[in-house]
Amino acid sequence: MKLAVLGGLTVALGLALTETGLIAIGAFWVLLGPVMRLHGRRVLALKGGDAELVVDGKPVVDARTFAVGTLLWFVLGAPSLLVGLLELGITSDHTQWRWLPLVVGALALGVGGISGVLYLLGTAVSAKAQQSPRPTTPATITIRSAAETGTFINERPRLSLELLVEPEPGSAMAAYEVTKLATVPYTALGSLGVGDGFRALVHGPDRPTVMDIHWDQPIAGRATGASSGEVPARLAELDELHRAGQVSDEEYRAQRERILGSL
Repeated sequence: MKLAVLGGLTVALGLALTETGLIAIGAFWVLLGPVMRLHGRRVLALKGGDAELVVDGKPVVDARTFAVGTLLWFVLGAPSLLVGLLELGITSDHTQWRWLPLVVGALALGVGGISGVLYLLGTAVSAKAQQSPRPTTPATITIRSAAETGTFINERPRLSLELLVEPEPGSAMAAYEVTKLATVPYTALGSLGVGDGFRALVHGPDRPTVMDIHWDQPIAGRATGASSGEVPARLAELDELHRAGQVSDEEYRAQRERILGSL
């Protein structure tokens, strides 16, 4: 209703100054205000859970509703900007008041244009993401070797892993090997010994690096048992992470048991 209130004030100003341009554009704002408010409530209702389209558990505004909103901003902005720029219905005695519709029009067109561009960009990114291959085949990955890359993402180490990927027998997919860069959570560092493994979802040998590793589902010592020399080093690394507060007491105990269980 803020637009309608501004429109009413503009109509009153136009009547006081006998400026038909202000009267006309103010009346237009009064009429358009309730429409924009109704549409705003519709958008809020969709975001609140009434949306038919849901992505990753979150309701999203559909294309039609978004297009209507963008159109309303342009419908508000174009006439307002024209009245201000061309001083339509505004005499030279009160030319300073042309800035009122000029500012409203520029703001409305700016909001409509920016929101339109952002929506198109978001749609393009979403479409590209949907076209990307997704891992769907359950598998077990076994670590052949792990090497540090010296980089961190969100304070998590980025490692180069040589993996043996063994899809479940029912998938009719042969085992394959792959070298993959992975950002590893600190809670999984204690399970990165040679021969250790994790549950995962994979795409297949045609896209070997496309996989979703379940870091919370480790499998200790599948291929080879950990040597007695590896265990102290892994325990020392875990102790250091625990002292630094990077793993909780519960995570520390769980990882310690896994390391000791790999003997």
